[in-house]
Amino acid sequence: MNYIEPGELAAWGDKQRTAGLRIGFTCGAFDLLHAGHIDYLEQARGLCDSLIVAVNSDASIQQYKSPLRPITPQEQRLRIVGALRSVDAVTLLDHPRPLPLIEQIKPDLYIKGGDYDASKLRSAKALKAWGGQAVVIKVRIDSSTTKTIERAALLALHAEPEKLPARATRGIVLLDRDGTIVKSVPFLHEPARVELVYGVADALVRLQAQGLRLAIVTNQQGIGLGYFTTDEFIAVNQAMLKLLAARGVKISKIYYCPHSLSEECACRKPGTRLLERALADFGFAPGRAFVVGDAGADSGAAAALGIASLQIDEHDSSSWGAAASAIEAAVAQW
Repeated sequence: MNYIEPGELAAWGDKQRTAGLRIGFTCGAFDLLHAGHIDYLEQARGLCDSLIVAVNSDASIQQYKSPLRPITPQEQRLRIVGALRSVDAVTLLDHPRPLPLIEQIKPDLYIKGGDYDASKLRSAKALKAWGGQAVVIKVRIDSSTTKTIERAALLALHAEPEKLPARATRGIVLLDRDGTIVKSVPFLHEPARVELVYGVADALVRLQAQGLRLAIVTNQQGIGLGYFTTDEFIAVNQAMLKLLAARGVKISKIYYCPHSLSEECACRKPGTRLLERALADFGFAPGRAFVVGDAGADSGAAAALGIASLQIDEHDSSSWGAAASAIEAAVAQW
């Protein structure tokens, strides 16, 4: 922090002029520094070569603002403002008006922020004696210390909601999407065409009751082939999640591979990258996971990692019930 004692301001100003620097001066309380302060000081520094900021003392703030202010004591406010990249020096303003400091420094610019008329600023006339001028910077960010204090007081009135204990989970079920959760539609990208496979919602509710997380792992080469966009893929997922949520099913995460077969990625099933990511994210070993899908790619990826897998036939109304029963039996052995 380049702190200038009030008695050394004249010498500091002379040094800046000798170096050929254009001096800017501004002042303020800078209590609870916020984005509006930062933007204002950056704008001010853009108008000059050397910006000195006079920070109001605690006593002066109590005099012109409130006997209950400032929130932050002057020593800390000086340190905070002085640490900003846009500020070259700071000093303490212990007067109701900045004129005594301005007359010592003799800045080229006296800078204020707000909706003032620069010609009507009380200290502006003094600057004419050495060819200086007053400049007003318009406020661009609607923030203030007062608003911050009011919001903090408002938040303090609200008791925090009770935090529920994290739901215990015993394992994870990694689900294919198309043909497993939703009925198969070639390159599905229209939310209106989303329809759940028979029995899937009831089965997933049963698995959740066993303490199992549910995540989706799906190949979506239609994105890579340009048949639909990622946004359209997400819109289809949203429609699916709404249908599942209405039945009490919660999906923890959706993993997808957007690559086409020709791209030879490691995430497209039967590649194992997506399954590995899911296990790592949720902290489960392969022995605490199940893969449920409708194709050989699903069971192949599971086998490569030693994960138990089950096959769904979307046209068989008993398929999901049987799969849920098999997983429940396996969990019972843990």
